[in-house]
Amino acid sequence: MTMMTFITDDPSSCGILDLDRDGVVQAMHEKVANPPGNVANGAVYILGPAIVDAIAESPKEVVDISTEILPPYFGKIATFNNNDFHRDIGTPESLRRAELEYSSN
Repeated sequence: MTMMTFITDDPSSCGILDLDRDGVVQAMHEKVANPPGNVANGAVYILGPAIVDAIAESPKEVVDISTEILPPYFGKIATFNNNDFHRDIGTPESLRRAELEYSSN
């Protein structure tokens, strides 16, 4: 698995990552009040067939990737940092900010 990361200006609204020196995810702090950094999970993944199969075979109708799929792979998830425009749009306010920022680029 490979995960896209980005640098966020609002760490408490994102899943903040602990990476080792090679950029491998060691842990994630999901939307905590005082996260230990600003490197965020961009929620864009490259998944191998075994992970896709595990999601498809889940008895659950909805699977939460952040809490149910990622944790067993900590220590094995490679990352690439997106240095281009990327904005979390998970709230109406962050969507408005993205619209303003994108229209100015």
